[in-house]
Amino acid sequence: MGATSEAETGDRRTCLPSSAPTSASAIAAAVRSGKYTAFDVVEAARRRHQETHPDINAVIEWFDRPYTGPDEALRTGPLAGVPILAKDYGSAVEGQLVEMGSRLAAGNRAEHTAEFMRRLLDAGAQIVGRSAVPEFIQHGTTESRVHGVTRNPHDLSLSAGGSSGGAAAAVAAGVVPVAHAGDCAGSIRIPAAACGLFGLKPSAGRIPWTGATAASDWGGIAVEFAVTRTVDDTALLLDVLADGGLLPPERRYSVAVSTTHWGGSTLDADVVAATEEAAMRLEELGHHITEVDPPVDYGQLMETWFPVFYRPIALDVEWLCRRLHREANEETVEPATRAVLRRVGELTDTDLARGVELRRRITRRLHDDLSGHDLILTPTLARSTIPLHKVGGDVEDIDEYVRLNDEIFCYNYLFNVTGWASMSIPVATSSFGTPLGVQLSAGPGTEHRLIDLARQLTS
Repeated sequence: MGATSEAETGDRRTCLPSSAPTSASAIAAAVRSGKYTAFDVVEAARRRHQETHPDINAVIEWFDRPYTGPDEALRTGPLAGVPILAKDYGSAVEGQLVEMGSRLAAGNRAEHTAEFMRRLLDAGAQIVGRSAVPEFIQHGTTESRVHGVTRNPHDLSLSAGGSSGGAAAAVAAGVVPVAHAGDCAGSIRIPAAACGLFGLKPSAGRIPWTGATAASDWGGIAVEFAVTRTVDDTALLLDVLADGGLLPPERRYSVAVSTTHWGGSTLDADVVAATEEAAMRLEELGHHITEVDPPVDYGQLMETWFPVFYRPIALDVEWLCRRLHREANEETVEPATRAVLRRVGELTDTDLARGVELRRRITRRLHDDLSGHDLILTPTLARSTIPLHKVGGDVEDIDEYVRLNDEIFCYNYLFNVTGWASMSIPVATSSFGTPLGVQLSAGPGTEHRLIDLARQLTS
């Protein structure tokens, strides 16, 4: 069943804008026309941050002065004046704090401006602050001992998701129209679904990123992009940030649909209904819908979890210890991180090699099982809501922790392992009054097709 929330008692508290917020596209157009200045836009965002911060705790640092690019871009660029939050992990501007939700990384600053951020600044964006993350972005909820809990603006008793939960909460609350986000196992799509946003994880290599630290590039499973309130803003950011060719949209698609829990558990009824309704909508629009079995051996997929997902966290920790002359102990890292370090320390070269081989097998099976289909539609989350204090860092038993995660987040990690593009699309509302998302996924280069279908589902 889904998480119990105050919504069930009729005492649901929200922190949503009282009127429809302005999109990044509209803000940029207004700045280019001279209706607003870049300063006007930042001041409006700052005021909204001050109004919402006590409730949602999404922004861990609001910059005294935003990071900006060329003056001409600030006035005339495709993102002219648009305020954007930087996730506190990954790409950053030179000199910016990047503390990764951890006491271990306190005071760590970026040594150079990442290409991701350079492209935003060259397009006219303003980087106005840092959004909250869980420690080393390893959780599907944004809770940390150093920054506390980030709450869902739709229901303050619930999690905003993770790891880009600060980004998603701030966008949903109307602080900024879009926010930098990253995805190693669902960290764009999970909070997008929880907060009622569009969350595109581009395919592997689509967006420039060299890794969060000098130690790890996450082996290719990680990608950075953004969470947005509108699908048009997703398309705009893709134009600004993406490399390489993109397959054009087509008139009709063959869409596989799966509403089986890939980890063998059960789905909330709201989640099943939302996915089935999205499938029916696509069929009404002329697309061909086919129900399919899960295109993955989930047990085999999770055999990659420690060598593929957790090992980069250990590499980040080791790098920070050397860089900042600290130790990873009870005072500097959370219990779950210490458990990860112990388990990763037990991995052998054979374990690491098997992780690589399993990624190859899993990618081949996904391709083979979905041959003849253009995309696959699933729920984004297996549960209607993400509870607080369930899948955060205060966990000693790492195997039980992984099991709890599998119950909620069984549909996301596969598309990191295989490098496919994947997008969470807000399509419905749960019985609690909170957003529900569905996930569309397809092979490399298909971002425009996902955006096309997202427009069709939400128009």
